[in-house]
Order: sequence, then C-alpha cells, then structure tokens
Amino acid sequence: MKKAIIGLLLFFLFVFNVNAEEIKDFDSQININKDGTVDIKETITYDFGNLFKHGIFRTIPYIKTNKDGKKFQLVFDNFSVTDESGMPYQYSQTTENNDLRLKIGDPNRTISGSHTYIIDYKVSGALTYFSDHDELYWNITGNDWEVPIVRATSKIILPPQIKEDEINGKCYIGESGSTETDCEIQKNKNSIKFDTVNELSITEGLTVVVGFPIDVINVLEPKPYTEFKDSLMGKFVMLLMSLIGLIWYGLLPFYIIYRWFKTGRDPKGTVGVTTAWFDPPKTPDNKRSLTPGEVGTLGDETVDLKDISATIIDLARRGYLKIEERKKNDFYLINLGNSKPLFSFERLLIDKFFKNKTEIRLKDEHLYEEVEEIKKNLYQIVVDEKLFSQNPETTRTIYYVIALVALFTGNLPLAFVSFIFGRAMPKKTVEGVNAFNISKSLKNFLTSQERQMKFQADKQMMFEKLLPYAVVFGVEKVWAKRFENLNLRQPDWYQGYLSGHFNSYIFVNSLSSSMGSFRSAATPTRSSSGFSSGFSGGSSGGGGGGGGGGSW
Repeated sequence: MKKAIIGLLLFFLFVFNVNAEEIKDFDSQININKDGTVDIKETITYDFGNLFKHGIFRTIPYIKTNKDGKKFQLVFDNFSVTDESGMPYQYSQTTENNDLRLKIGDPNRTISGSHTYIIDYKVSGALTYFSDHDELYWNITGNDWEVPIVRATSKIILPPQIKEDEINGKCYIGESGSTETDCEIQKNKNSIKFDTVNELSITEGLTVVVGFPIDVINVLEPKPYTEFKDSLMGKFVMLLMSLIGLIWYGLLPFYIIYRWFKTGRDPKGTVGVTTAWFDPPKTPDNKRSLTPGEVGTLGDETVDLKDISATIIDLARRGYLKIEERKKNDFYLINLGNSKPLFSFERLLIDKFFKNKTEIRLKDEHLYEEVEEIKKNLYQIVVDEKLFSQNPETTRTIYYVIALVALFTGNLPLAFVSFIFGRAMPKKTVEGVNAFNISKSLKNFLTSQERQMKFQADKQMMFEKLLPYAVVFGVEKVWAKRFENLNLRQPDWYQGYLSGHFNSYIFVNSLSSSMGSFRSAATPTRSSSGFSSGFSGGSSGGGGGGGGGGSW
C-alpha cells in the first residue's frame, strides 16, 4: 500500500513537471524611428522545466487585415537572436501561412531549465496614420503561444521631440477580441511602458496602442497584399475566356470619352463672369439666394467638409447656433433653439449633430456618419433646384466603380479614362452654369484689393453675410484682412477664448481653428489605408504583430 501511494505521488509529480513549461518573462522594447520604421527587441525568458528540448520557435504574422477585409504586407528584416550575454543562437527563418517562423536552437543538442532568447528585428509599415494622430497598434506577445506567460511588459520609445503629455496609451489583455484593459501604464518623458497585472494563460496575449502627434514620424504605410486569385493577372485570364473581354478592353474606354464629349460637358451659360459681384447667386426661380453649401457644391461639384463648415458658420450668423471657444482650442456648438424654417440639409445638420442636446463639444464628437447624411441631402437639393441634371456624386461613383473594376482586371486604359473623365462627367444645367459664373464673380470681389471696390466692403453686415461664402471659396483670410483696420464689433454668434479689441483677421483665424476641430470630429477614425484606430474599437490581438510560439 505504501509503495502504491509513493508511486502515485511520483506519477503526479511527473505529470506536474511535464506541464511546468512556461514563459517567465516576455519583455518587448520598441523604438519608433522618425523614418517610419520600428525596431523591436523581444527578451523571452523561457522555462522548459524538466523537459529536454532543442529550443523555441516564434511566429509573427507579416500580413494584417483592415476592417474592409483588405490585406496589407509588413516588411520584416535585420533579424538577430542572441542569449542574455550576446552570444548568437542557431536559428532558421521560414514563412508559413502568412507567418514568419523563427526556429531557434541546435537540432543536435537538447536543453532544459530556464533560458533567455533576445530576438531583434525591424518592421516597416507597422504604424497607422490618421487625420488627428499617428499610432502604433501592436500585438506584443501574440495570442498563439502554447505555454502561459507569467509576466509581459512592453516599453515604447518615441523620438525625443514628442513630449510626455502628447503620448496616449491603452492596452488590451486576454484572448483575441478581448477588450479587457487590466494592465499598468507608466509614461516617462518620450516613452510609455505597459505591464501586465496577472498571468496570461494559453491563447491570451498583450496588445498595446500608442498615439502621438502627426507630422513627427514619416508616413510609411504597409503595402497592399493581393493573393493570386484576386490579382490582376488572375482576373485578366478569366476575362479573356469571355466575349465581354472584347468590349471591356477594346471599346469601353473610347465610348466613355465619346460620352463625355456628347453629354458630359457643361452647357454655355447666358451670364458671364464679371470683375465683381456683391451678392450670392440666386436659385433659377429667383426666389432666394443660394446657401454657402450650395455655392460650394457648384464650385467643385462636390459636397466636402468646407461646405459643411461654411453652413455651420452661416447658421450661426443667422441665429440658429453659437460657436464658443471655452478653453484654447476647445470648441463648443450651442443650439439656440431657433424654430424658424430651414432648408432640409440645414435642419438635418442641427437635428443630427445635437440629438436633443443643447450643446456639443467638438473634441468629444464623432460626426462622420451624420455628415455623410447631410452631404447626401445637399446633393439632392442642388438637383431639385435644377442646378445639376443628375446627382453629381452618383454620376462620379458610377465611373469610379468602373475604374476600380478595370484596375483589378488589368484594364489600365479603362481605369485611367474612367477616373479622369468620370470626375468631369457631372453636368450642370444652364441655370447651374449661370449661378456658377455669378459665384466666380463674387469670389473676384471677395479677393479683390482694388481701391475702388474697398468701399463696398466697409460694412459689418456685409462682412458677416459674405464670410461663409469666403469660407467655401477658401479666401476667408483674404476677406478678413480687408476689415482688419475697420471699427467692427465682434459678432454675437461667436465667443472666442481671448477677449480684447476685436480684429477681423484674428477672429477669422480663431474661427478657422473651430472649423478644424469640426473637421477632426467629422473625419472617420480610419487611416488612409482603411485601418481603424486602436483607441476606438481596439481589442487584444488587434493591430499588427502577434503570432505566438512554443518549444521543439
């Protein structure tokens, strides 16, 4: 009986020792370089317990996928693997299933106990660039290790010109998709450190997000990655097997050019451009003046954020909104509750922005979806007012889709023609051309420095009335400069951060800052390559990096 108990104890001890394999410490140091690359040093203290193994393997994905399913390829190079004293390990590097795989150790020698592996490498394309910040969103440990990680730490070092208060950090702990943030974060000068609080089980990992100011690090985006079945060559082969290929590759580019000459050009107007015009253009029925948003849409046939910004200013001027800068560069929009009738896109702006609130802080808002609805409504209005024969955005989109499909099928002439001529395909009506010519005459007046025209601008009412139109033309600072030495009062619809003598030029600069805050709020939290920010909707396992490993 005694021997049986001892044998049972030895069995459980053996099982425990067999399963004692773990990573005691996973420490990552990442240096973000000004050229857009990052240098990564992973120090992995791996305990084999009583097992006899050759070493470890480390896998790292070199493909990352954005929210739209588009794949991008990171570039890894300058690999080295050493122990804690700097002696190199034997290792091999291969690629498997879109992963880089490092197999570290001597196949002719086995080891046990605790060993340290220091893996150094450089990555290009790891950073993500947004309109208001740049970002490293990186899976530090990976979620695919076959053993638990007792402790994981990561230190991110940025260029010295980035200050401590300009660095934002966030971490995610757990299995892939987890939004748990149970880690310690410490900032020091131009660096930020993350430290896990609890042990990471198998399939759990540490992912970090670090945000910092734009225009410090060079833009080095990852390159698009296309598998062969989706490549231009693959689609070209499929199209060659169909008669559609003849039309697609041979005839359609010439037809689009012909269509533009036949139906895409604006007609000649009955009103020409003059040296100066002191009022906005009117609708074809002559019942009202066109709003700044409509004038801006006429100008470039596109509803953009400049048109929406001018609409906000115009609504404030007309007594519907108030713009306040309560702290430096901290802007609020206040709904004054004016019940007078508005155009549909203006009412939509107020309803969608405020959602029954009396005020909004632009820094706290994400207005991209709301702005897109307002844009669609404004496009419809310029069609309803018979300024365009068709919705210009719909017209462009049709040709952009053709260009995109042509690009993916290798039809570069069609892609080029569709994109170039598609941009010019939206067509104004005769009334639209007349209104456009009048708006150009108005712009001439706003920018004119001729002495005989200055007397026309010496009025407070004219300054405020035409300011939104100056915004859509992009000449608001030129317009304000003409009033700089006049005795104007500060508009009651705008409250700046600083008080004192009113200066029109300083006022417009401050107003431009408020519209800059609006554009930031209206910009989607996605980078130019389609990646979402780790600060909004991030999770463990997100971003670049990741992978895992084990022993062999």
